[in-house]
Amino acid sequence: MRKILYLLAFGVMAVSCELETSGNGELDGYWQMSQVDTLATGGIADTRESLIYWAVQGNLLQIRYSENNVYLGEGLLFRFENKKSLLTLSSPVVHHLYETDEPVDDVEILKPYGIYHLEETFTVEQLDKTSMVLTNDMLRLHFRKY
Repeated sequence: MRKILYLLAFGVMAVSCELETSGNGELDGYWQMSQVDTLATGGIADTRESLIYWAVQGNLLQIRYSENNVYLGEGLLFRFENKKSLLTLSSPVVHHLYETDEPVDDVEILKPYGIYHLEETFTVEQLDKTSMVLTNDMLRLHFRKY
């Protein structure tokens, strides 16, 4: 009788468990911006010391930045869509750790992170387990999986 109860309990748990997947594939994870290329001039900037990170999970992308390797508790949140090698970021908000988040209405806040529009579309040039390269009209952003 006990074996039947164990089997029944295991069966209920197995059926009730649901694996949640985002469908983002290699995009999910924590990415450090390592280099920014300016397409118009051919300029290259090493951004590893700036400690800018993109965290991707589900349908949210968070940009976090640190000073002296200390997370400041603020960042940017975006909704995103990843379709056919295009990554579109939209609905940006400034995320505060201890205060209410604020919608972004001034694109100047986004420019230090390679984003020049409130809705920005990047072409995904490369995406694998260790690296990602995104390009918009002005920049090529290089990331390493952290």
